[in-house]
Amino acid sequence: MATPPHLPPAAVVALADILESDTFAPPLPPPPPPAPSTILSTWSHLRNPSSPNTTLAALETLYLHRRSLRLSSAHLSILLPLLPLHPRLVSPLLAASPHLLPSSLPATLPVSPGHLLLLGALASARGANNLSSNANSASTTTENLGRGESDNGRDGDPVVAVTRILDDMEQGSESCHDLDHLALAGIGYVLACADELQFRKILGSLVRVCGRTMNLSVGVRLLKLVEWLLLGFIELRKMHKVQVLFEIISPEMCERQDYVLFPVVMAACGALRALRVASVRYRLDFDPRLKAAPEQTIQFAADKAVLEEKHVDDMCILRQCVALGLTQCGQVTSHESVLHCVCMALLEELLPLPDLLKMLVQSPDGNSAEVVKNRFKRHLDSILFKEAGPVTGVLCNQYSLASDKAKTFVETCLWEYAQALYCHLRAAVLLHQGKQDGLLAEIEKVAEAAFLMVVVFAAEVTKHRLNAKSSEGFRPEVAVRILVAFSCLEHLRRLRLPEYTEAVRRAVLVNQENAATSVLFIESIPSYAELTSKPDLLSLDGTRYTWYRDEVQTSRILFYLRVIPTCINLIPTHIIRDKLASIMFLYIQHSNEKVTRASHSVVVSFLSSGNDTDQDDRMALKEQLAFYYIKRTLEAYPGVTPFEGLASGVAALARHLPSGSPAILFCIHSLVVKAKDLCHNSKVQDKSLWRSWEGSTEPCKKILDLLLRLIFLVDIQSFPYLLKELAEFVSVLPKEGQDVLLDDMHAHVAESDDVTRKPVLVSWLQSLSYISSQAANSCSVQTDELSLNTTMARL
Repeated sequence: MATPPHLPPAAVVALADILESDTFAPPLPPPPPPAPSTILSTWSHLRNPSSPNTTLAALETLYLHRRSLRLSSAHLSILLPLLPLHPRLVSPLLAASPHLLPSSLPATLPVSPGHLLLLGALASARGANNLSSNANSASTTTENLGRGESDNGRDGDPVVAVTRILDDMEQGSESCHDLDHLALAGIGYVLACADELQFRKILGSLVRVCGRTMNLSVGVRLLKLVEWLLLGFIELRKMHKVQVLFEIISPEMCERQDYVLFPVVMAACGALRALRVASVRYRLDFDPRLKAAPEQTIQFAADKAVLEEKHVDDMCILRQCVALGLTQCGQVTSHESVLHCVCMALLEELLPLPDLLKMLVQSPDGNSAEVVKNRFKRHLDSILFKEAGPVTGVLCNQYSLASDKAKTFVETCLWEYAQALYCHLRAAVLLHQGKQDGLLAEIEKVAEAAFLMVVVFAAEVTKHRLNAKSSEGFRPEVAVRILVAFSCLEHLRRLRLPEYTEAVRRAVLVNQENAATSVLFIESIPSYAELTSKPDLLSLDGTRYTWYRDEVQTSRILFYLRVIPTCINLIPTHIIRDKLASIMFLYIQHSNEKVTRASHSVVVSFLSSGNDTDQDDRMALKEQLAFYYIKRTLEAYPGVTPFEGLASGVAALARHLPSGSPAILFCIHSLVVKAKDLCHNSKVQDKSLWRSWEGSTEPCKKILDLLLRLIFLVDIQSFPYLLKELAEFVSVLPKEGQDVLLDDMHAHVAESDDVTRKPVLVSWLQSLSYISSQAANSCSVQTDELSLNTTMARL
């Protein structure tokens, strides 16, 4: 018993499942079906059950073969009362056993998906029966397949019936909601067996009927159907039908027939996917002109979608179809309108996050929030969202081959999208955090996809714009735009992708070598006034805006603070003074330790920076800022200020300010005062402070360790002042504290190899130890002060 090679029994069910599936994966080769005798035996037991046991045994057989028959557990649970008419069982049965077919069809049939699928199965089975009667002649088989001979001339022929049904649907005024995956599967079987004239008529009618639905899902199913058909035609080397399909969807035919373009685009994309899969699966090398035909159709439709502003909804669906359809089509010739279409669809239809967030912020009441939450959930389940990743790949492929003008347009769209997303996400998080956490969780799922899209695109941009060897020309200003976009999306970064790392690395390297781009980067930072004010989009209903609780803004500034040290040498002094200093000191008291550490790193990088063009102005600014840095840092220690940040800042200040600078002396004095306060507080709270000093992690211990390190860091002019401050501090401590600190100082001096300072320090320590011992035996404060003054005079 023969069957058409392009329509094996398992494929009859497989096509319906392919069209119903949410995935865009190409159809796999059909698996081997169960033996026809197994299906027939099962069918007979279910149609004429002799006992419940035989029925159960038949169902069990179906269950064992469920993968080959593509029957899910849900189907099996409801099959028993419906099996005799269920198309998913009837179709493989008819394809495997054509002799069970009725001799003719009713004159009229209701238009339903089940009947169309059954008609398709009948058409394929009659093709199989025709093959069986001509099995002795291979040439006759091919000829009959091509011409669709068998019962096609009879009134009850399935091909004629499907043609009549499509004509009725095309001429009717009602909506074509019945054109679901079962209906399209049936039409697909008919198209597979129809002759060239019938193929042309049915396909043209199908395109017009699909165009009336204005339904993206129908377009997606049409794409899969065309892909399935062409793979079968190519496998059988029936290339004349492929050429007929390309003629029907050509730009000339589209204009002549006035087709709605979105099903035409999907058919063209299905053809491209079939050519790609066939070239790999069957190792075929197609003529480039064959691939050019569907590409021209897609370009024609993209031109219409970009240039025509009428019928906005029509254009939206058309852009969606261009973007979705091109996924998994392989390399497609670059075209400016196609690139624009993909870009607009990706930003406005697949990842429309700024618009959804704007709606959420503008209607902050609970009911509106619930409506937006449901919209987010629906979008997450839609094929538009699920295909955002592959469409991003299409965008990058089209971008890589585009003209300079087209590249610039798409780059601008992406950078503006990142900034709009930042503004609206910031307002939404501020408004709904702690109130609508479930809503924010749904938002973040879409937002993370948007982050990945921008990162992947930016990585592609760096290859073309930030590569000195690129033939398109080096564009250093693009580095700033990439960094600004990444700063806007920093709140959404959950992991560091290779594309992210590479894009940031290239952009930072460009920034480091170009003073103009470094200035542009600093100027792109929001001003102090913007950082401390609520977003313009947001009404907080009298609630006070607290800048350090603004998580989205904090993430953005953290990105800036991490990049600034890499280019601080190139930033002019006046920009640091007028723009950067206030932001640096604002975030140095942020409650997030990562942000505070990054702020200290900026201070350290500035203090250690040099610029030959304005060295004097820069040094003067360093001294001015050092005073405020020490004051603001110590007043937040040990609460907000991390000790490591403080230590690095003090060390940089001591190393890079001029010898004897008042800022260094102020730093020493402030540290000693802070140490006195901390030691006093610790002594009050913990009587055993000095006994556990060696392993202590008390803030006062850390400050004193920093002061001891400064002995070997400060310049020689500030050195005597430091010793005087330390001596005064030690003298006011209790006896046990003096002994502990003197032991620490002796250890530091003993380990030092500074031949210049070590002799002075030895003498100083001897004098300090003597004074401490005398103070323990004397009650006269005046005598202690005189002895101390005498010691300092000796130094």
